[in-house]
Amino acid sequence: MPTLRPPRPDDLDADAREILERVAKRRGTTIEGLGGIWKAQAHWPALAEANVRESSAAFLSGGRVPVLTKQAMHVAVSMSNGCDY
Repeated sequence: MPTLRPPRPDDLDADAREILERVAKRRGTTIEGLGGIWKAQAHWPALAEANVRESSAAFLSGGRVPVLTKQAMHVAVSMSNGCDY
């Protein structure tokens, strides 16, 4: 079975770097601190971008908790964790 190795941060093209930097900032870490699944997606920037959009949309969609409440919870947790985004 072949192994897919995530690219080193120095080897990322501009599109992949921009996407991973956004994900890292949202998670309060660096590109190096991201999980392997995000890094592996850097091989296909369009896939990574689609997954970023999809995960954001899933956060805001449906369920019993109103969107405004979800957003308020997100802000509260971000503030308590000292996030600057």
